[in-house]
Amino acid sequence: MKEIADTGLIVALLFRNDPFHAWAQEAFRKHAPFLTCDPVLTEAASFCPDPVAVLKLVTRGDLILDPDFSLDEEASHLASLAAKYADRPMDLADACLVRMSERHPRCRIWTVDRNDFATYRRLGRRAIPCEFPPAG
Repeated sequence: MKEIADTGLIVALLFRNDPFHAWAQEAFRKHAPFLTCDPVLTEAASFCPDPVAVLKLVTRGDLILDPDFSLDEEASHLASLAAKYADRPMDLADACLVRMSERHPRCRIWTVDRNDFATYRRLGRRAIPCEFPPAG
């Protein structure tokens, strides 16, 4: 099973006052390393006053840039996904994660973004396996 990290999981881990911090800590303790992609790292770093915290997760091996995913090679597919979900709208990080889930049939995306990821589909109509923080 490939575990894939979305921005919300990373941000929740890095900020103790985040409402999903304990969930993220437990996720990393039990399931790291997580695959991710450049747009997710960029988005997560944009929430931090200093990108060092995000980069430490990479250098420690808790986050791994998916070696099977190339933004350059996937650009046309990502554009199709973004167009399909233009009513949401789908951002680049989410499009990349949906595409990563298509490339890794046995995966699970860890995200706080329940509304969008409950709507997105991979390979046309298949629900994307996700792990969300407890509702409440």
